[in-house]
Amino acid sequence: MKLVKPGPEHEVPRGILGGSEISQATAGATNIYMARFRVPGGARSRPHYHANCESALYMLAGSIEIRWGEHLEQTLVVEPGDLLYVPPRETHIVVNRSDAEPADYVVARDSPTEDSVEVPWAEPPGGP
Repeated sequence: MKLVKPGPEHEVPRGILGGSEISQATAGATNIYMARFRVPGGARSRPHYHANCESALYMLAGSIEIRWGEHLEQTLVVEPGDLLYVPPRETHIVVNRSDAEPADYVVARDSPTEDSVEVPWAEPPGGP
């Protein structure tokens, strides 16, 4: 057994804030990753995908918009209590729908490490 207590937030490579996590690094996990994330008010992630794992998101507070697709042209809104499945290699961004309030969620993956790959992106006029 390994208990991981809440700890300080830290910026993760794709541009949002990460919190405490169960992972290979923190708990010696071999097949699972779970962490809490926060998107500050008015913020969004950089385009990225998770190469070798499936992901599931559980929305705790706030509201986010997920944009995905070849040109990030598809969108859906995730609200408190919603669950979202993200398949491997699906490029996406996470956008906080509020300019003032943070959005908090938990992610679980079938990989013991944070498996995020940023995608170079030339944003079209008017944003994605």
